[in-house]
Amino acid sequence: MTKVKDLKEYLVGENGYLLNNDNNDKTVMISGAWGSGKTHFWQNEIEPDLSKKLKENQKACVYVSLYGKDNIEAIKSEILFKAYESIKDENKIAKRAISTFGFTSRLLSVFYGGVRANTGVVGEAVENFFESKKINEAESFLADGGLICFDDFERKSKKVDLNDLFGFISQLAIELNCKVVIILNSDVFEGKEANVFKAVKEKTINKFFYFEPTIEELFNSIYNNDEKYRKLDEYKDEILKTIVETKELNARIYIQVLDNCLEWIWKGYEHKGLHALILTTLFFIFTNKVLNYSKEVDMNHLEYMGTVKSYKYDILKKYHKIIQKMSIIGRDNEPFEYKDFNTIKNNIHNEVIRHSSSNSLDIYPDEIKKIVLNQLENNEKELSIIWKYGYQLYYMDTIDEHTYNIIKNFVKTGILVKDS
Repeated sequence: MTKVKDLKEYLVGENGYLLNNDNNDKTVMISGAWGSGKTHFWQNEIEPDLSKKLKENQKACVYVSLYGKDNIEAIKSEILFKAYESIKDENKIAKRAISTFGFTSRLLSVFYGGVRANTGVVGEAVENFFESKKINEAESFLADGGLICFDDFERKSKKVDLNDLFGFISQLAIELNCKVVIILNSDVFEGKEANVFKAVKEKTINKFFYFEPTIEELFNSIYNNDEKYRKLDEYKDEILKTIVETKELNARIYIQVLDNCLEWIWKGYEHKGLHALILTTLFFIFTNKVLNYSKEVDMNHLEYMGTVKSYKYDILKKYHKIIQKMSIIGRDNEPFEYKDFNTIKNNIHNEVIRHSSSNSLDIYPDEIKKIVLNQLENNEKELSIIWKYGYQLYYMDTIDEHTYNIIKNFVKTGILVKDS
């Protein structure tokens, strides 16, 4: 059984933690790295089963994004409205609108906080809700076994004090005797808020879960939960293999890659371009740049000598001195085997220093040494991306110029036209 399946079984399996009434009044935190798919996991693997099982007992399962929320009273109103609608399901339009815009959005123009406006269908539903006995019903759907999930803590408004927010959450769990789940990036808070979080979490959080899927688990979760990707079934293993090679663990990135691959195949292009498409997509995501295809040219005309005679891609000219060094390291290690950038960085650094301190032929003029060492020191993040993605494209001989230029323009502009 995999880690994600373990967590799902623990939370919503038979007598799972979130279904066990012995855990009422508890506050649970699901944390993990940014982009690891925590929200996707909750919305696709946990919430559907959980909502269904709770609804059988007339208990609500409410999901609240804190994105842009600027006051606790509005958050409380959203919780109550969603709790009622999760059981009664009287106004799906209003429920979706509240989920999207929140109670204080001007886009809703609702009757809220004592101010009447042109309410429309959504506003009327909200107004009627707060002027009726439905609030008591909503509370009953949460009390003694309901669940509230809070997400997007890092996107809340600065107007909401973190200490007050955690106090409100703790109060909800205890007074309603319900369960509360907090989805949180493990490194979400900085500065003063980091100190507040450290202090209040010990008083508020009863149980921690760390969400750490493998690349395969996260990829399969995204792939299998969207029917449109069935059109890529024939190429799924190839796409996954390339992503595994990059060691990226990010749900949003996987979706961008899969969508590009889907359009590539749908427009009738051959699958042999998928590897280059994936790497080009990733390179663009991290650098907002694409690589230019160029004919093989003699490198002996450069400012210093080197053992590599040709190259295929014009990779960020300002780094060409370091790129050539990467090339030498790569050629000495054929076929290509991925090395982490720290190894490459140390190899290049040591090579420059060795020539500086030995009596052997020094092929690096002082000015070149200075440039190389400064770039290694001050541009590590960008250089690591170039190594990780650009380098693999640099030595990929299976893609022809015409196909690569189509890929490059597609990734850069977002537009893919059918090849004539």
